Amino acid sequence: MEMILLLVAMFAIMYFLMIRPQQKKMKEDMQMRSQLAEGDRVLLTSGIFGTIAHVGERQMIIELAPGVEITVLKGNVARQVLPADEEFEFTDEVGADEAGDAADAVDAVDAVDAGSDDLTRENFDNMFDPAATSGPPMWWPTRPQSRPSSRPPRAPPPVTSRGSAPRTPRRRR
Repeated sequence: MEMILLLVAMFAIMYFLMIRPQQKKMKEDMQMRSQLAEGDRVLLTSGIFGTIAHVGERQMIIELAPGVEITVLKGNVARQVLPADEEFEFTDEVGADEAGDAADAVDAVDAVDAGSDDLTRENFDNMFDPAATSGPPMWWPTRPQSRPSSRPPRAPPPVTSRGSAPRTPRRRR
């Protein structure tokens, strides 16, 4: 009888120390995921921060950056991110330094177009169009020419009369 009481007590201790807290945490996670709405910032289990764009029954569309969206299962949302958790501030507006970088890029493309290099706007556009060229695209990697080796060729492994590899001796019993 004492043995049965001891087993019941051990099971009760295990239930209250291990199983019940796990069930409570799982219930809290399910409740947190059901309360998420469009526009909430979330942290995914992969460590990626994003903003919820659309919510479905089992999936969400998360916007990582303007115009960059991924579809994830609701179970991949680790937690909702509070504004105090954010280290950086993100806006959709283009800053003055970013606008200057874009202008520099346009100037660089115009300089290439004006130069006498082989890369022109038309060649650049045709570089990714296989129908415009007869061979492989210009960006396709080419196989380097083989160089003569300064090392002598390797000798084949020794062949014995009993087979292709030497045998190891066995112990006699």
